[in-house]
Amino acid sequence: MKSYVINLDRSPGRMQRMADRLNAIGADFERVPAVDGRLLTDAQISDVYRPVPGAAPMTPEEVGCFLSHRKCWERIASGQDAYGCVFEDDMLISKRAGLFLVEGSSWIPGDADLVKVESVVGRVWLDRTVHALRDGFELARLRSYSFGSGGYILSKPAAERLLRATKVFSDAVDHVKFNPACGIASSLKSYQMLPAISAQTQSFYPKGSPLIEAPALAAHSDPRFPGNLMEKPWLERKVLQALRRMGHRLRRHWRTEVLFADQPSAFAGQVLDCTSTVIRT
Repeated sequence: MKSYVINLDRSPGRMQRMADRLNAIGADFERVPAVDGRLLTDAQISDVYRPVPGAAPMTPEEVGCFLSHRKCWERIASGQDAYGCVFEDDMLISKRAGLFLVEGSSWIPGDADLVKVESVVGRVWLDRTVHALRDGFELARLRSYSFGSGGYILSKPAAERLLRATKVFSDAVDHVKFNPACGIASSLKSYQMLPAISAQTQSFYPKGSPLIEAPALAAHSDPRFPGNLMEKPWLERKVLQALRRMGHRLRRHWRTEVLFADQPSAFAGQVLDCTSTVIRT
């Protein structure tokens, strides 16, 4: 399975760091020159981006970031592999990532359109059925919105679908893939890897650490969340939040934080070398 690393021409140091890590684990990878949003003309942006009335407009950098991801999807869609892995260039890659990036994709469930291999801040809702992988890693269906597009695996058919659906887009790439209210996320079967084999430096290192790299690809706008509960009056918001939590629990989903595999606590309480399917309660 080939990995595709999105990298701006003006950020050679980031690419060198990513190349060092991917070479160390023996991964097959390709640099994908990022679209620099700062250099896009108004005409180039209007060709692909349709603003939503009343919503914060995407920044030129976000448009460039989206186009950069589409370049990776094009490579996956036209390639020979069943899956391809996409990384942005500010990611930390686990020293154990080779377990999944080097030895093929047979570990990926046959119905998976997308596997998120990135750790994120906050908790997500997951399906109660957990696929146990080698060395203590697990997979579970993602059942809630999860921001971030720094590390994910995409199937060839899903790449083709995303390309067809995003010839013109209105939302940032995270939302099109993971937010059911924006794009085709509700029709994608997405899984989360636990723990994750990649993490953004800003979500892994302590705030203020000199090791944190600011995202190079995008200066973010205020994202559009159709039906965002935070825009509701306090009482209505609390009631709707409680109803959503109840809905997840009735469907026996479970909520957890996604840790990075190189964190000391990432495998606490997990059984190693298990290859079965288990049910989380």
